Amino acid sequence: MASSGDSALLSLLTDDVDRELQQQDAEIDRFLKFQADQLQKSILQKIQIGQLQSISFVEDQVLQKIQEKEGEIESINEKNKELKEQIEHLNVEAGAWQQQARYSENIITALKFNLQQIYAQSRDSKEGCGDSEVHDTASCCNARATDIQLLCKGTNGTKQMICKVCRVNEVCMLSLPCKHLCLCRYCESKLQVCPVCQSPKFHGMEVYMS
Repeated sequence: MASSGDSALLSLLTDDVDRELQQQDAEIDRFLKFQADQLQKSILQKIQIGQLQSISFVEDQVLQKIQEKEGEIESINEKNKELKEQIEHLNVEAGAWQQQARYSENIITALKFNLQQIYAQSRDSKEGCGDSEVHDTASCCNARATDIQLLCKGTNGTKQMICKVCRVNEVCMLSLPCKHLCLCRYCESKLQVCPVCQSPKFHGMEVYMS
């Protein structure tokens, strides 16, 4: 009887130990699985953080390059604007110079015609005119009549045009813009107005009479 009871008790203890061991194995498996899951999550999180940092760094670099290119484009646009303004200014100056050149050509044409008239009258004259004034009318570039006032004195039967101011030296300077041939070189440099018409004298042009 005693040996039968001991065998039953031993069997029960063995069963309890087996269940305890199985329960511990299961708990260990769950613990290992949980730790593995946590480790995997931690690794994935670190990978994601690294990827985000890399993406953020690349984005910063790209943004910096874009800002640099935008600055270069803005600088180029400013230079293009300055060049455009310079070209417009040069075009305006070129137009003004062309207009001035055309005006000067017209003035020269009118002066040549006036001088031709003076030379023709000098050749046609047969006696001196003393200290009297002679009024020669010639057409100018805009087809209006222009009076060229001269002083003459006789020299061996020829005309010699003398300065309106000093009445001694021969005239050689043409007052502009009125186009009166009435001054010598010295008097022209001293006067600011034409002695014939009293209009402002902006410039004097030397005329070679010989």
